[in-house]
Amino acid sequence: MALLQRFIPFCVKHYLVNQKNGQTDLNSIRGTNRSLTVVTAFFNIGSFPKGTPDDVRRTDNYAEWMRTYSYMKNPVVFYTDDETYIDFFSKNASLQFEVILVNRTDLWAFQILSNITEIYSNVTYPEYYPNTNNSEYTCVTHSKLQLLALTVQNKSFDTDYYCWVDAGYFRDISHIEKKFWLEVPDDFNKSRIAVTRVFDRDLEKYTAEDIILNNLNWVGGGLFLGTPEVILEFHDQYKGAVLRYLKQGKMNVEQHILFAMYTRQERNKYSIRVELQRYIPGQRPVVNANYWFYLGYVMYRVDPR
Repeated sequence: MALLQRFIPFCVKHYLVNQKNGQTDLNSIRGTNRSLTVVTAFFNIGSFPKGTPDDVRRTDNYAEWMRTYSYMKNPVVFYTDDETYIDFFSKNASLQFEVILVNRTDLWAFQILSNITEIYSNVTYPEYYPNTNNSEYTCVTHSKLQLLALTVQNKSFDTDYYCWVDAGYFRDISHIEKKFWLEVPDDFNKSRIAVTRVFDRDLEKYTAEDIILNNLNWVGGGLFLGTPEVILEFHDQYKGAVLRYLKQGKMNVEQHILFAMYTRQERNKYSIRVELQRYIPGQRPVVNANYWFYLGYVMYRVDPR
């Protein structure tokens, strides 16, 4: 019960979409590498620059990219604060799809918004678009693991595995109108959280301050894969790190927090209970060459039917 109280502190509205024969389908995939619930979200924070001030991401970009979920055969749980997407997915969603309307301010990731804004407002704090330029964007990235943990607790779809996937993760195939599955890799270690290792880094070398203030990357934050128990433990571990760095006056998005957490210096001070299983681009052939999205395409399987 303690876990339930910890992860479900707010009221949400559920909109179950296209649920006919859903349980039968869940039973048919249980015990296989397709027994995977996909969790994603879209919070409407308006347009924002990505990378450079001139490269602006708009809400219509995400609306186009999210079309991919119309073809996903895994059960999907989609969180949003924008009722527009309830109608969108009710018309376009796959067989097993749950839309949850959520008040973002009830998530711990958004409750620290003012603290993050205060850090970023310091004129000497390094500015990266949108990571340390847009406090709401930072909060969105920190909400990923909380929403993943919430889904595990709610058990909307009782599957063997759960994964977080960014709303725009499969943008490069949004034009392909083919049903597909995400399948758990055969070599997945159930005691770990699977991620894509984007850059090869010496974890003995860097400090948390180096990473957070210089916007250094190691693993991607677009996809996290795990079993229910490990996800809950990983969420707690991650939340503790975010709040710790916040108290130290350092903040950035989830990728940099994760990199900082797993450095040797930080491990020596704070125990790591859940390790990362890093999937390295190039280890196996995939249909997309963008190394940020490697693990997702390792898992991607077009449905032959």
